[in-house]
Amino acid sequence: MLRWTKKIILITSITVYSSIALYAQKRVACIGDSITKGLGLKKENKTYPQQLQELLGPNFNVQNFGFSGATLLSKGHKPYVETQEYKQALAFHPDIAIIALGVNDTDPRNWPNYGDEFEQDYSTLISNLRKSNPGVSIYICTLTPIFSGHTRFLSGTRDWHQAITALIPKIAKNNQVKLININEQLKSRIDLFEDNIHPNVEGATIIAKQVNQAIQGIAQPLSVKANFGDHMVLQRNRENAIIGKASSNKKVTLTFNHKTYQTQSDDNGDWSILLPKRSAGGPFDIQIQAEDEELKINDILFGDVYLASGQSNMAFELKNALGGDSLIQMNAPKVRLFKNTNLVQTNPTSWDLNTLEKINKLDFFSGNWTLPTQENKANFSAIAYAFALEVSSRTNIPIGIVELDVPGSNTESWINRTTLEQDNLLASYIHNWRKSDFIQDFCRTRSDQNLALSSTKYQRHPYEPAYNFEAGISHWLHTQFTAILWYQGESNAHNIELHELLFKTLVSSWRQNFKQDLPFYYVQLSSIERPSWPRFRDSQRKLNTELENTYMAVSSDVGDRSDVHSKNKIIIGNRLANLALAHEYKFKINADYPTFDHYTIKNSRIKVYFKNCKSLKTNNNQPLQGFTLIDEKGYSLQPGKISIQKNCVSLAMPSDKIITEIRYAYSPYSTANLQNEAEVPASTCSFKID
Repeated sequence: MLRWTKKIILITSITVYSSIALYAQKRVACIGDSITKGLGLKKENKTYPQQLQELLGPNFNVQNFGFSGATLLSKGHKPYVETQEYKQALAFHPDIAIIALGVNDTDPRNWPNYGDEFEQDYSTLISNLRKSNPGVSIYICTLTPIFSGHTRFLSGTRDWHQAITALIPKIAKNNQVKLININEQLKSRIDLFEDNIHPNVEGATIIAKQVNQAIQGIAQPLSVKANFGDHMVLQRNRENAIIGKASSNKKVTLTFNHKTYQTQSDDNGDWSILLPKRSAGGPFDIQIQAEDEELKINDILFGDVYLASGQSNMAFELKNALGGDSLIQMNAPKVRLFKNTNLVQTNPTSWDLNTLEKINKLDFFSGNWTLPTQENKANFSAIAYAFALEVSSRTNIPIGIVELDVPGSNTESWINRTTLEQDNLLASYIHNWRKSDFIQDFCRTRSDQNLALSSTKYQRHPYEPAYNFEAGISHWLHTQFTAILWYQGESNAHNIELHELLFKTLVSSWRQNFKQDLPFYYVQLSSIERPSWPRFRDSQRKLNTELENTYMAVSSDVGDRSDVHSKNKIIIGNRLANLALAHEYKFKINADYPTFDHYTIKNSRIKVYFKNCKSLKTNNNQPLQGFTLIDEKGYSLQPGKISIQKNCVSLAMPSDKIITEIRYAYSPYSTANLQNEAEVPASTCSFKID
């Protein structure tokens, strides 16, 4: 009888304790649509509310009130406020409410008709939740992304998604609720959205973690972004942001040059401190503290910072370049290097599953600031290093050079996704790039080889549109740069007109994303026996005349007939350096290539006048080569007697032909040899004769 009584007391005690624990739990209502509900997830996978429950722990009671297809708009085709889930959410009297609605409002049945009521309907939903529990803490979420492969993307969904995205922060502010940005980490992860709208279980995990951080904060070590570190160069004469992470809402103190700067990390643990402008010099140190944590960055110089990017000719290493050994041996006390090493080379092999997963997670580039040791120089871009050495030695200013390139990569891969999606032509193929003729067949074939073992519909690859921006460039957007060095185009030479659009888009989007009017110093493609290259080179010349603050270095005189990777790289780096010295540092040198200015015709002779030159000559004073005349029937003719007179080339024309066009250096592999008095070669060009 006594044992039985003890059991009754024990069971009663457990029941009372459980009831108290349940009563003490904070109630969390996850309000949303199919993304909250978990549409598309396998049965064994957990929705974001289920994962949130695990993250929050036993002191919270998380309930999923998602309804597939629900609209925020009360007059939409499936209004959330008319669902049973909405009634249950109110009856739940949540202490915390997470609202993630709006994706379905991009439907043409909804936004065009009732979009003007979105703000008031959202405010009403928030108000009703407060009525159910006046003490409720409400968080509203940004929209998750909709990718360009969605069937209605170009017929309105893209634009309406952007309109709603712009409204949500305003709604949060005006209703005094907190905003959770669940879009930021998902917008660059198309691999998680097989149907272009619903995230898979990994996407649900990302959402759950973001919501958990908003509710509980985050504990993490004090750190700075990976592109800060010992031996770095910060841009002189500009404010520089030092950016890092700490635990949520912690005071961060930075000491630099005997001055102290303070800030506080936000709910996500992010912090940023702005250093004042400083002239060239150094070295300096920085100390950073957050409570009992401390880190130090040593040997910092202030100077000029350049970003060198593109494909394999930019990646071509100094140790393989003609004359590279002498530069490797030479001291460069004011040059600092940051090489973004590729996770794997795009060779004709199949990548293993571990590599494929890392690439999906955008873990493709890694690196740090280094001193120019012989080993570091040898493995660095020959063009970029030659540029940095020349500029630093002639200006006596520290030069930091960041190399970020991928052999074989196309222009599309370096442009951010939002910009690509904004262009109707580009948005039509970027999600289906491996089967699109807009992408060069080399890129498609090689990526198919690399990705042969992947079963992911949108498996990532560094030739994929937007990938190199998302995995690489995006990490440098806070950095102040003097200018961009660019050598790319080989993987876009199959479609010249498309490249013209892409290059203009690249330049404008980088300037917009970096929030700097960055000068672009780019290399014109070289000479090789590839039939489209003369017209491509001429197109690059025309782009130079159309785009402000761009400068082009000619390389066709140092090409290789059969090898796309000519070893003559140091001279190209020096040409880029001379352009920068002329335009950034105002050196009195003629670094620009001589180009067509105007012509005159008299007595069967045409005189072609060039600008960017005081006089013209030929390389090594050899006979002038490279000019071709085109007659009215399209036939190519060789000119008669040719002579050079100061800045003019005089060509004899056949008297029995009507000449309609003149071309220079228009052979795929060109032996054209015209240059100015500073030995800067003339560009491939063509012009019409009226």
